[in-house]
Amino acid sequence: MNSEQRYRSTLRGMAPSPAWQKETLEAMQAAQARRKRPSLRRPLTFAAAAAVLVLGVTGGVWWSSRMETDPNGPGVAQTPDPAVTPTSAAESPEVWNESFALVTDPSQLMGKNPTAGRLEELTELPVYENPAIPSSPEAEELMHTLAQSIAQSLGLTAGSYIFESGTDNRPWLTMDCADGTQIVLHGLNHRRIYSGSDSEALWARLCESVRNASEGFTVEEEILEEYNFDGTPHTVRSVFATHPDVDLEMQLYFYSFFNRYTLEGGNIYQAATSTALQAPPGELVYPLRSEEDALACFRSGDYWGAHYTSHPEQAEILQVTIEYDTTEGQPYFQPVYRILYTQDYWDEVIADWMFDGVDPSPYMGVGIAYVPAIEPEYQDEVPYQRYFNDGLAHHTPE
Repeated sequence: MNSEQRYRSTLRGMAPSPAWQKETLEAMQAAQARRKRPSLRRPLTFAAAAAVLVLGVTGGVWWSSRMETDPNGPGVAQTPDPAVTPTSAAESPEVWNESFALVTDPSQLMGKNPTAGRLEELTELPVYENPAIPSSPEAEELMHTLAQSIAQSLGLTAGSYIFESGTDNRPWLTMDCADGTQIVLHGLNHRRIYSGSDSEALWARLCESVRNASEGFTVEEEILEEYNFDGTPHTVRSVFATHPDVDLEMQLYFYSFFNRYTLEGGNIYQAATSTALQAPPGELVYPLRSEEDALACFRSGDYWGAHYTSHPEQAEILQVTIEYDTTEGQPYFQPVYRILYTQDYWDEVIADWMFDGVDPSPYMGVGIAYVPAIEPEYQDEVPYQRYFNDGLAHHTPE
């Protein structure tokens, strides 16, 4: 059997059977029992990645701010002298350069992360490689086959495609479908579907495909919503499969990767870990820093993300969870603390920034900060990076 026949044969059996589901859960539980302390695994070979990638299609057919603070400014956490009444942060020019999301209630950006209120149950988590692959005829063949399978699962007619080398050793494949939909693959783990006509109908078909391919699992929908300054909503919807009878680590794995798709702006996105599919939940396991340590890091001004506050030491913390960062450009998919926070002086900023005729009173600002969850002493082994507008979205006290 040649490589094309092997890929197509595997693709025909991608819907997870009850036996596959049972074996996957048993494999994850066995991996938890045998894994060791931090030790870098050998890089995943292309052949191994190719062999497992096809499992993630229909059996898994898935946001300018200032990036630095003034070293002499208020971005450094300080303990104010209790005998002195501090100047209101709203009087600082820096607050007018801050960025945040606009909501009517913080719960609109809390989602369904299973770690909410349960962080004490997690002391270590696996990290998954996001392997770079060279541009080659083998990579082109695999990615073309994958794109065709995605199209077929959604009832689309596949057409011509373009294969391009990527600057990050992750090639791109863009395939046109008969109805104008485009399917875009970036390396092994990132897929995008740009609807050519009715994105809601396409999303409905995809959700139905996920439900059909997730027998024995619970399919959840997560809705995050914020608003533009003209009062119009911006909604992000995700669907993912989970299982009721697994521990929190496995629930987080399912929440992050298993049959997870996201609809935003009429387009569909998916990040899937080909390495995790090989041997979930992986062997590259690291201890986690505490929630208190992550919050101290944020309050010092050292955090990542598109949102920015010049006074992190004054922020009111609304929610802290752990999630896997699956944004593009990651050498590893690794756990990060997601810190949802607000500032009381943002009400004044909102009142000034809202469009004429829009009542600002229903709205409040919330920010999201990300702090790597791996213990700092190991972070050189699994470096973290997060991008926004093609630049590193890292805020530091310096």
